[in-house]
Amino acid sequence: MAWFRFHSFRWNPDRIALPTGSRFLVLPCILLLFGTGFNTSGCDKVSATNPGPTVVSATDLGTIPTNPDILGRDGGYSALFQGVSVWIYGDTFLTKPNAENFTLISDSWSYTSDLDAKDGISGFTEPLDSAGAPTMLLPETPAEQAFNAAHNGDNCEQPCGARWALWPASVVVDPATGHALIFYGLFSAQPGDFNFQGIGSSVATWRTLQQQPQRPTINPPVVAAHPDLLFNENEPAFGSASLIANKMLYVYGCGIPTSGTDKGCRLGKVAPENVLNRSAWSYYAGNGNWSSQISEAVPAFVGDSILSIAWNNYLQQYIAIFSATFSQNVMIRTAPKPEGPWSLATVAFVAMQPASGNVYDAHAHSEYDANGGQTIYVTYSRNLPTPFTSEVRLVAVQLARTGGQQH
Repeated sequence: MAWFRFHSFRWNPDRIALPTGSRFLVLPCILLLFGTGFNTSGCDKVSATNPGPTVVSATDLGTIPTNPDILGRDGGYSALFQGVSVWIYGDTFLTKPNAENFTLISDSWSYTSDLDAKDGISGFTEPLDSAGAPTMLLPETPAEQAFNAAHNGDNCEQPCGARWALWPASVVVDPATGHALIFYGLFSAQPGDFNFQGIGSSVATWRTLQQQPQRPTINPPVVAAHPDLLFNENEPAFGSASLIANKMLYVYGCGIPTSGTDKGCRLGKVAPENVLNRSAWSYYAGNGNWSSQISEAVPAFVGDSILSIAWNNYLQQYIAIFSATFSQNVMIRTAPKPEGPWSLATVAFVAMQPASGNVYDAHAHSEYDANGGQTIYVTYSRNLPTPFTSEVRLVAVQLARTGGQQH
């Protein structure tokens, strides 16, 4: 379970079935923002002139291999970092306790030098702890470690199983420094299914594969008890997707933790070197306008809490890949600029049916784009019948240009 699952089983008005050829495409945006407290005046319609790409084929390439000591995990954002493809997952269930006596850790990671996905991806290395168990990537604070340890095990404090969870989101590498930026959310998780509360989101700086990422200290703090957080629980969960273009960092926050019906992808931008300076951020306010006020941010489009957005050389467009709520559909949108205008969401392919629930974490891995981006590679996780088990599957999606797109 990763931080984006908080939004995964929620009603999404963008998925209302409209008659073929309908142009009432602004309706989802209006419904989406009802009652959220965010400005709706700049809420953009999807582009009537951008029909999006045509999907020629979608070929399942099997599972992403994992350490046999891992029962299941979800997420799997990736980026090319220091010559390897690094993959970062959310909640990870282990077959045996790790060095701290946990069988559930809130993230795990692996990396591979296999950068050709046409026959699947292999050669993953899973960093291990002293007990031989897969390790977490994001570091916990001493207070988080102490709380989690006290509520774990046979003689745990009540409520047994309560924990602080660090759930990673997107990762992007700054070409100017070579450092990776890992966005994440901090959650207070209590026993029981989907019983957790978002506290806020932030970004960690990762300098080398040999060192853990560093969580920041924001001064003055945005969230008093958690000085690492850059955004609070009532603000967009920035980090759902991120990219760097023209030396600017663009970060999407798809949804607000305190508004479960909200799937709007709000967009912030900042110079990468100023990512921890909130006063340096600006936010897309609609109709081509940007604002320094986060309260004026409006959705660039409606997507999902986990997604990928990357430039595609073949289409000469940005591509967004995400899961459709209450469905196994994997969706695709395109746009000429990070803020849009974005095309209507169409189905790229239908994911395999999980043993329970729905697929919620589909996204693409742009470092594997093939044939100039004509073929992209998408993953998603799905639950398996045995409790706590899941798999991450890889799909090759071949695209074709439409008449309105450049050649």
